[in-house]
Amino acid sequence: MTGLDRLSGTNNFFMDHSTKAEGYGVRLRPVRMEDAAFIVWLRNLEHAKGRVGDSATDVAKQEDWLRAYLKREGDYYFIVETSGGIPVGAYGLYNMADKKAESGRWIIRREVPAAIPSAILGLDFAFKGLGLTEVRASTVSTNQPVLSLNRRFGFQQVMIEPGALSIGGQPVDLVHFVLSPKDWFAARERLLPLAQQAEKQVRQWEKDRAGQKGWQ
Repeated sequence: MTGLDRLSGTNNFFMDHSTKAEGYGVRLRPVRMEDAAFIVWLRNLEHAKGRVGDSATDVAKQEDWLRAYLKREGDYYFIVETSGGIPVGAYGLYNMADKKAESGRWIIRREVPAAIPSAILGLDFAFKGLGLTEVRASTVSTNQPVLSLNRRFGFQQVMIEPGALSIGGQPVDLVHFVLSPKDWFAARERLLPLAQQAEKQVRQWEKDRAGQKGWQ
């Protein structure tokens, strides 16, 4: 199944919070207010802290952020979940203008190999669903796993910005990337076997959790 075999929503850049995409054992679905607790938990996991920008420290603050998000144009924020509905991560496309956007807010829980499947769905949506001509990404310089994945996805590094962001009161450098449709679709072909293998692992992980309640 390709990333856009199941894609619903519209092509405009405005307040469309209904888009969904599914494939490779995972689904991107619009974030909802009831996801606030999961997002707080996710963004405060050890492998995410200090690498994704300052995060809400409690559910009430995250709910405030989500209320503002739901009124914002040119912003898509997705929960990444298994086909059975277990949340395993988050992904966003935002700051849209002139057929360009930024990719980010991307966090996947460590024990689930959903990174490549979720990225394929998100970037397919960006270039096929929205018709974007460029996707940008900015990654904290110490976040080596995501820097590596960016390059595998076809992103081209354009600059390093020293002290561009403050996380936890400390300045951090950002590595800036750009991705064109041409580079994405070339990289996508190389990623498909990995996504198909990941799908089997995600489905097995979900099967092993049978009977468990909640997302933790």
